[in-house]
Amino acid sequence: MGRRYRNLSTSNKLALWSSVVAALAFAVPIAVTAWQTIFPSDPATLLVEPNDQACLNRWYVPDTEAALLPRLRGATPEQLEPWRREGRIAHAGALEAALSVHGNAGSSVEIRDISVTVTRREKLAPGTVTPPPGCGAGPEEPAYLVVDLDALPLNRPVPATYLLRSPQQKAARQLEKDMGESLSLPHTVAAGDFYSLFLVGRAKRYDCHWRATITWWDGEKTQRHTVSDSGGKDLRVVPTGDDFP
Repeated sequence: MGRRYRNLSTSNKLALWSSVVAALAFAVPIAVTAWQTIFPSDPATLLVEPNDQACLNRWYVPDTEAALLPRLRGATPEQLEPWRREGRIAHAGALEAALSVHGNAGSSVEIRDISVTVTRREKLAPGTVTPPPGCGAGPEEPAYLVVDLDALPLNRPVPATYLLRSPQQKAARQLEKDMGESLSLPHTVAAGDFYSLFLVGRAKRYDCHWRATITWWDGEKTQRHTVSDSGGKDLRVVPTGDDFP
């Protein structure tokens, strides 16, 4: 992994470090603090953990909220989350959500698709993007689905089958391979097992609002769940001004 890391671009290194540390939460999946827990009595439970660690992310702060800039360094996820929810800050460059699917006792489930929908795209208002952060290294990663949001159509769900073969997503797929491995669907989660993956949305040109939908089969019927921000709001990521490949 060390040789592969040294060959990465700066932006890919940053994305790798943020994912490495976030992945540590899945070493003991039962201890993960769920952002959203769904279908508690059904064949599967979905846990979604947003990556809001201060040292793992670049943040966009609009000029109207410049007073927050000195408070970002060292801020806890609990402090950052309401600022992000209120639109006072936003993820810059990429936003990661760590997903874990647990097959409840007595049944297995099959994850069939993860579709991504860009719901709004606009030019970024004047503001400041914080410098690249830095954290330590870690072990190999679970699966990734990286999406370049600028290339997706508006208000149209784009399935993983397209994202994993589209020429417009070639750079995103390369980043998946650099970080660990690309998502492979369908994927069966056995009863009692966990399956963890990272969903990464990147933006280079536009302020993008987006959400994802996970489709899975519980043995009897198709289930769907929308991955969004706290309170059901769309996820948001803005460009940093740096080029990524």
